Amino acid sequence: MAMLWNERFEGLMRDSLPGLAPGGQLEPEALLSALGLDSMGVIGLIGALEEEYGVSLLDDEFDAFRFRTPGEVWTTLGEALSRAAM
Repeated sequence: MAMLWNERFEGLMRDSLPGLAPGGQLEPEALLSALGLDSMGVIGLIGALEEEYGVSLLDDEFDAFRFRTPGEVWTTLGEALSRAAM
């Protein structure tokens, strides 16, 4: 499967997922909660994404439905990057 995201994103996700085996495949549809991302982890991940990509995520962008899977997080980040480019 081709990677949907860049290496920076992959690294940030891996750093936030204690349940993902080193070298394990990070699937776009994987449930982040099943990979060990809890509410404190979400806060840390949001901060890391904002810092790494120089964007601000809106409060309604990191609800339980937009941060369920890596694919959803990548989509949300893409929306924030598009807003920042305007």
